[in-house]
Amino acid sequence: MPTSTGQLSVGVIRMLRMLHATRLRAPRVDPAVEPTHHALLVALRDEPGRVGDLAERTMSDASTVSRQVSHLSSLGLLTKIPDPEDGRAQLVALSEKGRSLLADLVQQREAWFAELLTDWSEEDVRTFTGYVERFCDTVGADLRSRD
Repeated sequence: MPTSTGQLSVGVIRMLRMLHATRLRAPRVDPAVEPTHHALLVALRDEPGRVGDLAERTMSDASTVSRQVSHLSSLGLLTKIPDPEDGRAQLVALSEKGRSLLADLVQQREAWFAELLTDWSEEDVRTFTGYVERFCDTVGADLRSRD
């Protein structure tokens, strides 16, 4: 009989496969914006950042974020602004078009999840959300401690 952590390990791997498979069905608000770009857009929702900071926020590498910034900037979704702490540096920020696209994406994604979880109680959704957030915080802390 597998241990509870063994069952969790199998369950998380299964969940990752399901999430990867559903990525194709996830709402797309612009065909030029890939699902892999969504994390960067969300990371910029509250405040601009340097590419290195954005890489940390998205748990990605700077070269990937740099390519994503270039692509999303070419679509008019991101803009560069002077860094108030260092006039020589620039920060990446959402443009108005980027904010609008992100708002549409969030609205569509929330509707998609509501439809997907239509047979879940509100309490089940809240409980699951709490566990997902706690799990992500634990994994994130572990990753940061290994840097």
